[in-house]
Amino acid sequence: MKALIAIIFIHMALRFSPYPDFNRFKERERSVRFYDKNGILLQASSVQNGLRREWTDWNKIPKKVKKAFLKAEDRRFFFHLGVDPFSAAAAAIQNARAKRTVRGASTITMQLVKMAAPNGSRSMAKKIGEVLDALRIEARLSKKKIFELYLNSVPFGQNCEGVTSAARTFFGKELADLSDQEIACLAVIPRRPGGYNPIQNPEACAKRAAEVFGLDYDSLLERAKSAGKFRYPFEMPHYIERVKKEIKAKKFVPEIRLSASLEVQKTAERYIKEAAKLARGSRIANSALLLIDNKDRSVLAWVGNSDWFDFSHSGQVDGVLSKIQPGSSMKPFLYGLAFDTLDKDGKALFTPATVLADVPQEFGGQKIYIPENFNNRFNGPVRLRVALASSLNVPAVYVLDALGVDKYLLKLEELGFESLRSGGRDKDLGLALGAGQVTLFELVRAFSVWTGDGRDASGKQIYSKDTARLICSILSDKDARALGFGYNQVFQTEYPSIFKTGTSNQYQNITALGSTKRYTIGVWMGNFSGQTVMGKTGSSLPAWVAKNVLDFLELKNPGHKGFPAPQNWVKAKICPLSGMLAVKDCQNFVFEYVPKEHIPDPCDWHKTEGGQRTTTYPAEYQRWLLSAKKEAQVDHSSTPLTIVTPRQGSVFYRHPSDSMTQFEAIAVEAIGGDQDTAQVYYDDGLAFTIERPFVFTLPTQKGKKTCKIVCGGQSAQVDFEIR
Repeated sequence: MKALIAIIFIHMALRFSPYPDFNRFKERERSVRFYDKNGILLQASSVQNGLRREWTDWNKIPKKVKKAFLKAEDRRFFFHLGVDPFSAAAAAIQNARAKRTVRGASTITMQLVKMAAPNGSRSMAKKIGEVLDALRIEARLSKKKIFELYLNSVPFGQNCEGVTSAARTFFGKELADLSDQEIACLAVIPRRPGGYNPIQNPEACAKRAAEVFGLDYDSLLERAKSAGKFRYPFEMPHYIERVKKEIKAKKFVPEIRLSASLEVQKTAERYIKEAAKLARGSRIANSALLLIDNKDRSVLAWVGNSDWFDFSHSGQVDGVLSKIQPGSSMKPFLYGLAFDTLDKDGKALFTPATVLADVPQEFGGQKIYIPENFNNRFNGPVRLRVALASSLNVPAVYVLDALGVDKYLLKLEELGFESLRSGGRDKDLGLALGAGQVTLFELVRAFSVWTGDGRDASGKQIYSKDTARLICSILSDKDARALGFGYNQVFQTEYPSIFKTGTSNQYQNITALGSTKRYTIGVWMGNFSGQTVMGKTGSSLPAWVAKNVLDFLELKNPGHKGFPAPQNWVKAKICPLSGMLAVKDCQNFVFEYVPKEHIPDPCDWHKTEGGQRTTTYPAEYQRWLLSAKKEAQVDHSSTPLTIVTPRQGSVFYRHPSDSMTQFEAIAVEAIGGDQDTAQVYYDDGLAFTIERPFVFTLPTQKGKKTCKIVCGGQSAQVDFEIR
């Protein structure tokens, strides 16, 4: 009984006594293997200075590998307690006869002890300590766990540890694909990593393997000579860096199968690099691409930059995750919200046929916002379909002003634009033109809602199904895009697709988004340095990349069906100018979706009187008609008397030089009213009487000012300040 108690006490002491070296050894960093969806190795992460230490679980290590290492290193491993007395005795006799050390007696467990605490000392105290440590390991772990740890940790030289990394380093193979000769060559290396290295000493390696395993020397030599330093692949570096960060705090896994396809990734990289070459003369130094599968929003290709090793242009910065100004590529999210917004009568506030005024307009209060189109032209009345497809700015700002910035920000938050939580509100109406900073990752995932019938990655309905289908109809309409981009458009495809491009206001960022029923892609080009892109105001290069990558995927499977039609909308003949139902006096018509329950009124802009066809515009177009020199009538009674500029509460600043103030004036425009003359009062005094159009200027004396206009029985007033 005493002997049993003593044995138990010794075992417990060995098992629970502190052993920090071994604990640290077990927790060492290990390499992670990253494979693409087809099982192609993309990377095996290095742990330090390029060292690969890959892990393979016990049940995935081939039996023939286990048997070979047992035979080469410790044949009685499963029959001793960490120290093999028979092997020690045999080694002592052999070394004594040779009068030098020709054979060691270290067991696999004792080798683990040396790996855990490397020490070159060969003193007796050190050897006794190693024996005790071996017993402690045996008391802590099962034989399988010890052998598993050894096979995954044993050093082979050539900057690799463990049998999996050795198989790849020397023979470029997965562990399960090794031949018997290759396994034999690997099994003898740990005894003398330098002397038995098959790359440097194939003859010595083959000879030792033949001695240990009794295999044919010539066949072993042939395999040893075939060994060569394997070059680990380095694919998708930006994406894998992101995945590493995601798994860092999680339980270690030796390998990860990604959703990405190396074939698609290589195709994307090729087009990105071609575009980068074409853009060299335009000061474009950086680019990025993200392609996802709409089914589950999984990543198919992720190009964080055109060249990871371009250190002079921040090549290792990930453009997919960097904040950029997306420009007009954000506009679909705004118009989608507009379609889903109803008035107090339950009627759609905006439809594709709604006419928006693309004319010079002021928005805001004290901070005046005056948007312009990218081509510095104004187009007058424009249907919403055309305004979105041609990416016009003034109509977009008008829509956001009508809906409200806060309401739009809530929708963007629903879409996953976390980047706008901070500072998004400060951009105010500029959000309509993509002034806020977001990431390409957020853009692509959000853009996929359109071809996904309004649902996000989790299946949540972000926009109504019909709204998503209306947006798809507009963004795939080459005729509607013609006003802004002409008919020679890079993104015309042979399959149903939608595209939206964007350029930041300083041209540091040019972006293109594209989507089909199955895939969504985003491409960004610009400069992390903030340098302006020279001579590039559009997004033709990113669009060219996006289209070519989608072509690569979609043209493999012809016979695509078109986008589904919205369920609660019907197509009607619409006057392209007024957006109302076309009548016989309209010069032409277009087919447009209108709500089934709310068909537009007949067009009243066009009339024929005395054989003469006339066009009458609402009052808000009076100034645009003057500047465009269009001969047309204006229905001034279409709106009450309104001062459209300046805005209420505006603040103007005089030039600091007195010599320049003589050239300054406050421009005023009023529309509507029930007469063709009006009286203008400035600071409570009658200044003058004016005839239509009510466009005039006021002097710029400092102070708080009031301008009042009286037209018949109507009046309008605006207060502003001149500083």
